[in-house]
Amino acid sequence: MAKAFALFIFVVATLVNQNSANGVKIQGCGGRVFVDEAVVIDAPLRADCVWEFETQEDRILVVTAVNGNLNEVEEYFSIHDGIDSASPILLVQNQKIHEVSRKDLPQSVYTTVPEASIRFKKTPTSNLELKIQKAVSCPFNLGLDSQCGRIVDASSCYCATFTNRVQADQTMYCVDNNMKLISFENATEEQIVQSTWGTQVEYWTSLTDTRRDGAWIWESTMTFAVYTNWYPGKPSTAAGNNDDCMVYGGTRFLTFWGDTTCGTMAHAICEAQP
Repeated sequence: MAKAFALFIFVVATLVNQNSANGVKIQGCGGRVFVDEAVVIDAPLRADCVWEFETQEDRILVVTAVNGNLNEVEEYFSIHDGIDSASPILLVQNQKIHEVSRKDLPQSVYTTVPEASIRFKKTPTSNLELKIQKAVSCPFNLGLDSQCGRIVDASSCYCATFTNRVQADQTMYCVDNNMKLISFENATEEQIVQSTWGTQVEYWTSLTDTRRDGAWIWESTMTFAVYTNWYPGKPSTAAGNNDDCMVYGGTRFLTFWGDTTCGTMAHAICEAQP
């Protein structure tokens, strides 16, 4: 934290910052920036400018072009996987795309380490802005009978496991893979997940009222469920009811949520957020 704070102070003291719709906008001819929230840089008015970026140790960085195609402007700069002078160059055409990832996401370049540098080779002939964000690594699968992708945005990752397990085992399956059992924050996220992997079978989520009967919380984030999509008549309020965990899908609940015993066998969705 002290290191991040020191880097942030350096940027504020030497560059011009302003908020934009895409993130904090930083202008100048190079510098070092700690990335927590999204950062946007203007292309410098001259070549040989170098920007260095760093984020937290268990995250990576993703670079995109604002209002443009990253592949079309790569001639003006190089993106390096690290800040050392010998760090390898990352190219759009070498990035592997997950099969289920959204096709309308902007072209992106991902680092494999929590550091990156952008080195300008020549002055752009038109306005050019680059967006740098903190992201999570996204595997192509988590072993047999699983599939992963960047289905919501460029910085998060979702993985489906098609092996049936009880809710507690699916929770640990996600944790063992540095992810969390899914928590739906809004209808858009849920619709994207459901359209990606379907609702023909039941999928576990982290929603449960095991800690206090009737108080449904997302166990992965320890927050109350604000957005809900319960099947009509669910969750059950009957006395002595042991249906303390939530699944969606299948012939019982379709696209809706239903409470069931935590020992039910079902598929699951894991997620990782930056």
